[in-house]
Amino acid sequence: MNRRILLLSAALTAVLAVSSCSRDGKKASLDVPENQIAATVEDWTLSRTQLEDFLSRLPEVQRRRYDTPQGRAELAERLMQEEIAFREAKRLKLGNREEIKKQLDDAERAILVAGYLKDEVDSKARPSEEEIHEYYETHQDLYTVLETLRAQHIFSKDRQKLVDIKERVEEGGEKFTTMAHKYSEDKLTQADGGDLGYFNPGGYMKGIGYSQIITEELMKMEPGKIYGPIKWEEGYSLVRVNERQPAQVRPYDDVHDEIVERLAREKIDEVRAAHFTEAEKGYKTRNLLMEAYTTTQRGPQELFDYAQNSSDPRQRIVAFQEIVDKFPKDNYAPQALFMIGFVYAEELKDMSMADRSFNELIAKYPESDMAPTAKWMLENLNEPMPKFEDLNDLNRQIEEKSD
Repeated sequence: MNRRILLLSAALTAVLAVSSCSRDGKKASLDVPENQIAATVEDWTLSRTQLEDFLSRLPEVQRRRYDTPQGRAELAERLMQEEIAFREAKRLKLGNREEIKKQLDDAERAILVAGYLKDEVDSKARPSEEEIHEYYETHQDLYTVLETLRAQHIFSKDRQKLVDIKERVEEGGEKFTTMAHKYSEDKLTQADGGDLGYFNPGGYMKGIGYSQIITEELMKMEPGKIYGPIKWEEGYSLVRVNERQPAQVRPYDDVHDEIVERLAREKIDEVRAAHFTEAEKGYKTRNLLMEAYTTTQRGPQELFDYAQNSSDPRQRIVAFQEIVDKFPKDNYAPQALFMIGFVYAEELKDMSMADRSFNELIAKYPESDMAPTAKWMLENLNEPMPKFEDLNDLNRQIEEKSD
């Protein structure tokens, strides 16, 4: 079987599965009108409608190749070859060969698993319409199309040259585009009358590239007026904005499916974990690797002691963070989160990360004994810290200062 036939195989299987090509022993003419038949092999019928459906599913390059009367005839021949190959394989009982049987078993397993996950599990991760709409309303920045401009320019290294050209356009009635054709020194846009194309403010402009100076000037311009000469990084330009499309939020209906996919993707792991936790109750299972891994893991106290004794501040942060992630309900968790902020503040001098850690502690553990200490730290981040033996000692010193 040649390479082209192999490329068609997967798509053919999908199309014929839904197209109900006849293999029931009846004559083709009884299933499809004669003038609608594209090809037959014994009791197998390929209708013209099925052929068009198959053609529409091909990759673009192949679709262009076969999208002619001759191409359709060739495509029908390829599909006939597929059918003959299938029948010959069945006649020779290739499905009984060990390597092919394994491939068929693997394919069946993969198809069934994928179907089960799609229909029985992942469908539960689909957000409700209320969740989709709420996400759209609270994340409109993700679906905002930036302002778009289209402009022209006439470029020169000579400022006076542009002053003269501007006068000829504004007072002499000559066309800006014609003057760009004749006199612009920007070879990339000269032939197009100085057209810079469509671009977002701050984005790439044909002939100019990226220019903060031009961008700032463009934001002040009214469409239709000529501005300049503007001195920028490469020389001087006369600029005219021809179109200005304001920033706008994409309509809800246009982004609905994107939001569904995004939210479902965020929930899929949680949904699968919950589903299979319940499903496993009907089976006798053991994950020996997980058992071995779990028995070797350190508990929150061991991790806290390890972090306290480590000389590397970033290694300490990693260990403290492991407590927060793995044991969020343990009493050591708020202490570990406090120590993350403390290490950032006192040792790494990263006040931004320290601020984030202390605020996270207050938000997650407002009733913890560490919450008041975290608030005190936030108020005194830029002040010298007292020396202390342990967290109880620090809390005691803070209380004494407060008194």
